[in-house]
Amino acid sequence: MAVKTVYAVQAFETQRKKLVPTTKIDAPSESAAKKRAESVAARAGGAAVIALTLDTESGEVSQAKIIARFGAVPDDLDQLIESF
Repeated sequence: MAVKTVYAVQAFETQRKKLVPTTKIDAPSESAAKKRAESVAARAGGAAVIALTLDTESGEVSQAKIIARFGAVPDDLDQLIESF
């Protein structure tokens, strides 16, 4: 089983008084993801950097972890991430 960590930036914006996810952007590294998230949050309202550990053979996610938050991010994001 080959394991790989993938970094994603999840953007959020307010629609009808609720924070909703919008664009997801993949990043090549944790530092690149943080830079992109900071930039996205400045324009969109909020962003989170999520590290996904997955099995490259099956594509199955074994762990999801929030690395950073910028701007407005849902309070229950941790609980949503645990469902991966």
